[in-house]
Amino acid sequence: MIPYVLAVFACCLAGGLGGFALARPHEALQLRGLTALEAAPGGLAMARGFGAMMLMAHAGTASLLGYYPSLGATMALALSLLWAGSAIGRVASSVLDKQADPRGVQLVVLEVLMGLTLSLPFWESRQLVDGPVFNI
Repeated sequence: MIPYVLAVFACCLAGGLGGFALARPHEALQLRGLTALEAAPGGLAMARGFGAMMLMAHAGTASLLGYYPSLGATMALALSLLWAGSAIGRVASSVLDKQADPRGVQLVVLEVLMGLTLSLPFWESRQLVDGPVFNI
């Protein structure tokens, strides 16, 4: 039960971040140092689209974790892979580009923790039994 509660909390946190980007794209871009995107055609629409995507994906997952836990756990695993991929991309970028970003380290920690937290319901829902994985 605890993994589901933690995953719902993580979904609320990520959904809140998405809602912030949706409602206040100027501030969201400014916090990440991406104010140059505001001048680009469709820059604000891109920020709002990303925020809405984050909000809807995490809200849908949180609701399914409550109403249909097995499907919600699978969706949470998919979001977990997205967060882990973001952490891997951020680490690869810092290694390949040889640029140290102190705030980037904090974001890698956040992304790894989100990935781990969102994977918990999937692993708890697996019923490990002895024997073959599928019937022959």
